[in-house]
Amino acid sequence: MRIGREINHDAILALDAQIIQLKRTRNSLLNITRIPPEILGHIFRFNTDAGHRHFADVPKGSYNFLLVCHHWFQVALRTPGLWTSWGNSLKDWKRLYFRSGISALDLILDGWSNRGGVFDEAMRDVLMDRAAHNVIRKLHLRSNDMELLTTIISSLIPEGEEVRPSSIESIVLGNVDVSDLFTRYRFPKLRNLYLLQGFRISSWDHLKSTTTALIHLSLSDIDTSSSPSPSAVPTTSQILSLLASNPNLRSLALDVLPINDDSGYSPKLQVPLRHLGWISLTGPFHHLFPILQRLEFPERMNFGEVTLYSCTPQEVLEVIGSYIPDCLRHDARFRDRLAISLQSNTRCISVSARVVGPNRLPQDGPPYRKFEGRLSYTIPCDVRRLCIDILALLPQESIIDFETNLSVTEEIFIAMPNLKALHLAQPVVSVGFLLPDPNGPNTGKKLLPSLQRLYLEMARPVNDNWNPLITYLSHQTSGDQAISLDLLGEDHVCSEVIEKIKGLVEELAYEPDPELGCPFRKCPSAEYGYG
Repeated sequence: MRIGREINHDAILALDAQIIQLKRTRNSLLNITRIPPEILGHIFRFNTDAGHRHFADVPKGSYNFLLVCHHWFQVALRTPGLWTSWGNSLKDWKRLYFRSGISALDLILDGWSNRGGVFDEAMRDVLMDRAAHNVIRKLHLRSNDMELLTTIISSLIPEGEEVRPSSIESIVLGNVDVSDLFTRYRFPKLRNLYLLQGFRISSWDHLKSTTTALIHLSLSDIDTSSSPSPSAVPTTSQILSLLASNPNLRSLALDVLPINDDSGYSPKLQVPLRHLGWISLTGPFHHLFPILQRLEFPERMNFGEVTLYSCTPQEVLEVIGSYIPDCLRHDARFRDRLAISLQSNTRCISVSARVVGPNRLPQDGPPYRKFEGRLSYTIPCDVRRLCIDILALLPQESIIDFETNLSVTEEIFIAMPNLKALHLAQPVVSVGFLLPDPNGPNTGKKLLPSLQRLYLEMARPVNDNWNPLITYLSHQTSGDQAISLDLLGEDHVCSEVIEKIKGLVEELAYEPDPELGCPFRKCPSAEYGYG
């Protein structure tokens, strides 16, 4: 006896096709399908390279996580980096080096602490074959083992005298001599170049001539200890020539790079970097200034940073003193975008300048949100004067938070209408404290009309008289303006003064030492606090 009807295979296959089409239609409505495939590919590669926690349970060499949907899988197929990387350790290289030599190869080694595995003769032969076929796309090698890196790099150097073109698109190298690599290759496809701590190079002119299409460039901490050649240290001209050879740079970082100043580069000749979106210059100011002043930044640079350090007071006066005022007065690029933070100890002064372009302005306020100027009292008076002069040249109307132990003038404060928080360290509280000159043009005005909180750290009232502070608070809080006061580091303020202050401010923060009595014997007990 036959039960049921015959199976209609064609109908089942048609139904399966409809189900698949419905699933694809449903998946096409997901937000992830709106992301360009190239970006999805980068997301794939980032997660697999970085060992992201979401992939922690995926076995080594398994690609099952790609089987999410048809679109996801197709994106993965179009991302060769997922299939052609030798991995992050020599153990990965050993497992994968037998793959076909005609495939594009990402050569990645991240072995600062533990490289794992051995670079043997068989692996060297395979690597030489890959280099001969010119299929290496990325060369990212980082390790504390200088001998290992030297061996790997030498395996990539072609025999013969001719200079060969390379298909490498990205280079990240540190702690190795890269001279032969840039002497024997041209890099017409190279977009990313990061030469990191401890790298060595014999000729900067070769680097300039072999790279012309860089998008991202980072040079940091060149090693000159083992190279007697003076050409190992670049000159200002060579750095500028390298930048001029790569006009499409979008990011630039020069980090603690020793530079020999020279006069070979015309001070009138500027290097246009019209696509630059980020710049980081870190190092002694007198090395970086000749480079900085010759760069033509784009009109709308998203973000840039200049960090300058190891400036003694004498260098501040000789180098920065003449540069910053002139730059801020006459160069609109810096006058509109430069914020300066001055910090120091008894040995040196550090200056940080942040270049902020219009595209990155905060939505909730102006860009120069904080200015710090706290100097050791052992710093010479002329240097302190310089710091105030720099502050005077900044767009003070944009400063919201100001912290200083400098004796700031009335003209500085009147130019800060948007200042909300003022922190004064060791201020002298005397007659006219934070008040305009009664005989000046600002009489009757509030120097800080937007002030909401005043911090006084270890204030020094003349003859222990706090009346100038009370007078200021009465003036500042007139017209129902709310202000809060923090007294920081004060051993004792008499209860009578505290009560007067409490009646003038919205909030008072003051915590005296309960073990100290009133030195004037005016207070019944010093064991009180307000917060």
